[in-house]
Amino acid sequence: MFISWEEIMADRSKSIRNIALVGHSGAGKTTLAETMLFLAGEISEKGSNSKGTVVMLSEPEEFEKGTAITPHFGHCNWKDATINLVNTPGHFDFIESDRAVFPGTDSALVIFDSTEEVKPETDRLWQFLHKDKTPVCGFVNFMDREDADFERTLAAIHEIFHIPTRAVTLPIKSDGNFIGIIDLITGKAWTVDKKKQKEIPVPENMKDKIETYRSELIEKAAETDEELLEKFFEGEEFSVEEFKAGLKQTIAQGDFMPVFCGSSRSGIGVPRLLDSIVELFPSPIDRDSTVRAFKGVDPADNSKEIPLPCKEDEPFCALTLKTTIDPFSGRLSVIRVVSGTVKGHQTIQNTSRNVKQMSSHTYRLQGKELVQADELYAGEIGAISKLEDTYTGDTLCDPDRPVLIPPVKFADPTVMYAIEATSGSEEKVAAGFAKICAEDPALHFYRDEETHDLILAGASKTHLELAIQILERKFGAKATLKKPKVPYRETIRKSVRVQGKLKKQTGGHGQFANCWIEVEPIERGAGFEFESQIVGGVIPKQYIPSVEKGVQEAMRKGIIGGYPVIDVRVKLVDGSFHSVDSSDYAFQVAGSMAFKKALEEADPVLLEPIMKMEITVPEDTTGDVVKDLSGRRGRVLNMIPAGKKQIIEAEAPLPEVLEYGNSLNSITAGQGMYTMSVSSYREVPDHIKEKLLAEEAEAANG
Repeated sequence: MFISWEEIMADRSKSIRNIALVGHSGAGKTTLAETMLFLAGEISEKGSNSKGTVVMLSEPEEFEKGTAITPHFGHCNWKDATINLVNTPGHFDFIESDRAVFPGTDSALVIFDSTEEVKPETDRLWQFLHKDKTPVCGFVNFMDREDADFERTLAAIHEIFHIPTRAVTLPIKSDGNFIGIIDLITGKAWTVDKKKQKEIPVPENMKDKIETYRSELIEKAAETDEELLEKFFEGEEFSVEEFKAGLKQTIAQGDFMPVFCGSSRSGIGVPRLLDSIVELFPSPIDRDSTVRAFKGVDPADNSKEIPLPCKEDEPFCALTLKTTIDPFSGRLSVIRVVSGTVKGHQTIQNTSRNVKQMSSHTYRLQGKELVQADELYAGEIGAISKLEDTYTGDTLCDPDRPVLIPPVKFADPTVMYAIEATSGSEEKVAAGFAKICAEDPALHFYRDEETHDLILAGASKTHLELAIQILERKFGAKATLKKPKVPYRETIRKSVRVQGKLKKQTGGHGQFANCWIEVEPIERGAGFEFESQIVGGVIPKQYIPSVEKGVQEAMRKGIIGGYPVIDVRVKLVDGSFHSVDSSDYAFQVAGSMAFKKALEEADPVLLEPIMKMEITVPEDTTGDVVKDLSGRRGRVLNMIPAGKKQIIEAEAPLPEVLEYGNSLNSITAGQGMYTMSVSSYREVPDHIKEKLLAEEAEAANG
């Protein structure tokens, strides 16, 4: 039988499974990945944290903490399929980087600890996945622990995630020990013996439970297929292949979670999980027929959508999932090939930055090991070296078919600190942080134009401290964190009419400009408005912008604390000029003089930034969190029940919540999370203002 080249190429992509391993820090993701690689024969023995030999960790800080702080990539072959594993961070401080890799995976495996409640981090990650309709399966881990409880965990998943869940495997225990699993699809029991999956007898005392759980799973598998649904209601038995086909179709829709169980340490349940990844999880080609099918837009016309099917004969297109920069080996861009193929020494268009680059080498990834590849093809996850102008989230494509995949929008940083170089020049510190931020999309580094401080912003103080640790290790520069200056503002309460007049005569041409302005407060957030009411040419037209420029220059420093002035309207109402001595400069000075005088007379006030906050906490800590907010001059706007959690919508002054994460962690035992962004500016209470100005005066006097 003749098989076309297109069919051969399609088979390559059909045999790929791209899976994100997701869950809270400590759920066993890294150990599970290590066990998968071991059972598949990719590694001869499991790695050790203490020895720094775990495949799916690479940074010294990760081995020290025993958890991933950045996504890691590996692969194994199982039953003629290539399984690409993405080990994602599960700690709140680092989960923003997960959002960059999720679009590059076709499904996710959420790992749960069978001895603990579902953690807020897992819930947060689930929200990311569910919003994108990512097909998700669960794995209840640590079934070999004494206090493991599969059924409790299964019920908790359903309650917290509000999604239909069904067990696919059940744990077998004997004398309290976890010895194997029941596969509800085939009805067989399995354990692991010397790296091999071994069939064992089905316990007689479990047969009723097996029948109950199997019936529930069959019903779910039949939901998307009319023929299967009819067979189910008529009580007909499904073949194993029908069962698998129904489950695969249901999983692909992204609104159902089949749940497996096992132990990442002993390996029991893991071979059956690998079987199911191959048999039930979607391939890159399966993704094409779902709502998650890749689509791009024409960079020249964002309204023009471009389908991106997973085909090798399509023009090349890829999404950048991660960027790494090493002082010695250089820059590496981890990509998901969406369509076409890519090789080394190929011209690539980066449409996100409108630059062309030449690829150096292409690789497949096994942790920090790079396996050189002749090419990467549609559906694969791999890496390209030496793309110096490519960053996480960027679209790469064939220059002859420009296309842009809309990038992931990351959450705004919740914590920011000023950076002070303590070893090495400020330029060396800045260069190092620029590279670290290229690797971590949740970190932001910039110079504050107002305070001139170097600012490092991220998810938490721990996140920033880790960046400083990496700065020293990788780039040989040291820095410390200090509280940033709060961006206060000033405004006025009263309307005034004032004159600004410059008259100088020093021999030869003098300087003359005279203007009258009316200054009044406007709505908070309106910024600055300038209006000319000059008639009759009392001030020539060419000097009116000069007055405005002078006013804006004066607005840069108010008279209370030297902070920028906002939310004022300035009307230029009258004035005079001299045909010889007037100039652009003279009217700038007059405008500045007038505005400074207006500030003195218009009842100036100090404003502080008000942060809009969304705080998610365990239900039983709500009272303490609200009390703490009140002590920070905060105000609760709304409270939304969310299962066993409460979402608190609130607002609070920035000076009071600069280090809010530390308090929230203390109150909620690390189970709270929050986001915040500037929403408005409000007057600082007098007693706070007096204290602030006294502190600033003391600091200025040394």
